Amino acid sequence: MIRARFIVDGDVQKVGYRDFVQKVARKLGVKGYVENLPNGSVQIVCEAEEPVLKSFVENINVREGFIKVERISIIEKSEAKGEFEFFEIKYGRIEDELGERLGTAVTYASAMYDGMREMHNDIKGMREEMKEMHSDVSGTVKSMHMDLKETIVNMHNDLKNGIAGVQSEISGMRREINDRFEEMAKRYDTISAELVRTREELTKAVNALLKLIEEFIRERQEDRERRGK
Repeated sequence: MIRARFIVDGDVQKVGYRDFVQKVARKLGVKGYVENLPNGSVQIVCEAEEPVLKSFVENINVREGFIKVERISIIEKSEAKGEFEFFEIKYGRIEDELGERLGTAVTYASAMYDGMREMHNDIKGMREEMKEMHSDVSGTVKSMHMDLKETIVNMHNDLKNGIAGVQSEISGMRREINDRFEEMAKRYDTISAELVRTREELTKAVNALLKLIEEFIRERQEDRERRGK
């Protein structure tokens, strides 16, 4: 068993990094604690077997979401003392911790708000496209009406010249109408698929936020229960 002390630098405070480290440590069976330092870094003191410690460091060296680890420095290593029963978060003053949690919540809420605002802008843009599409459809229908009128006039003239000419004009008109209606159907299908995808992404974003809140409440409750024991 090895005892080690690490210093983690980067964007690791007010982004939920301590909770992330605790989760990884408990999964791997690492014992010890993690705490914030006044200079913005995070300190980890832990005990485990050498291969487990190596895996632990690899798993907490992440750049995902708002967590951006720049460097993990091994400050010291020694023989394990066996003083830890589990892995915990060492909290500072209550006002500092409230600020930490509030800062984390604001960071994630701001990102969620920005994402929802982007989706709102996308939906707004889609509405504008639908309006333009409606105008295009109206123009297409009007154009088709004019084309149909012209075609009928031509058909009347062609009837005077023979049945063969009339049949040719009817065939051409059918192809043109089918092509235009197929184009209209494709445009509406694209808009419909985008609306469905946007609704699904919004639902996933809201569910992710709820899950984050539930995990935070559950982990705090587990910490209180363990401290009560």
